Amino acid sequence: MAHLTFLDLRYLPVKEAEAVILPIPYEATTTYGAGTREAPEAILAASRHLELWDEEGNWDPSAKIALATAPPLTSEAAGPQAMLDKIRKTAQPWFSQGKTVVALGGEHTLTPALVQAAQTKYPDLTVVALDAHADLRDTYDGSKLSHACALRRVYELGRPLTLVGVRAYSQEEHQLMAVAPRMTVFPAATLATSDGWQAALAHLQGLSGPVYLTLDADVLDPGVMPGVGTPEPGGLSYRQVLEIIRTLGARGPLIGADLVEVTPLPGQRVSEFTAARLVYKILAAMYWLRRG
Repeated sequence: MAHLTFLDLRYLPVKEAEAVILPIPYEATTTYGAGTREAPEAILAASRHLELWDEEGNWDPSAKIALATAPPLTSEAAGPQAMLDKIRKTAQPWFSQGKTVVALGGEHTLTPALVQAAQTKYPDLTVVALDAHADLRDTYDGSKLSHACALRRVYELGRPLTLVGVRAYSQEEHQLMAVAPRMTVFPAATLATSDGWQAALAHLQGLSGPVYLTLDADVLDPGVMPGVGTPEPGGLSYRQVLEIIRTLGARGPLIGADLVEVTPLPGQRVSEFTAARLVYKILAAMYWLRRG
């Protein structure tokens, strides 16, 4: 059966692509608003209505990138570990072949598997996470593979981790962020000041080597992105997130990304449309040097 393609582009086999959109409608550990399993299809459907001309770079990224949309990954009934293994085994060959991968979640639990897959090709990568929540708990609801533990599992993979936009976390997470040697944190309150914002951009510009970006939709303010499981007030603006994406793309290789935790709302399209727009902006940043 035919599946939706990002931007409604013609079907391209993954083996012929240089960049792959991977829909992962996985949802197993959400604890408040549910619906992330519906997000990948909703984002793909919304992307069909995007203008392909990038108004900031004055180019059409879709015409410059050999882009494939892979079939959605079905959930594993055996549990979260089996699902993470499936994600890793799916994405790892693509990274090894030098393809860029952009995953559409689904809940944040899927991110460690994608980072682990990317590490096989890029052992020196840095992870940048845009998120309202720290997601650094060791366990949550008795599970180490909860969405609330996603960035803890990423950090344990041994690579530098930068958290941007965080504004909700537990005492345990606060204590870890204060002492973790490979972790840099820019809380949302800091980004609300001119000095804090410039410090964050300078840090991102100074990152060396390949970068993997995980973007939890709730990093955006709920007025911009209402369709998330746990909307936290005081979030980033759309323009701030774009500037972060552009900064990462301009500084060096952005080799993979995921956008997670969108929860489509009945009767509204703003969240999935904004998410689709951000995914297209991420692709534009990945291939920014081709715009000439």
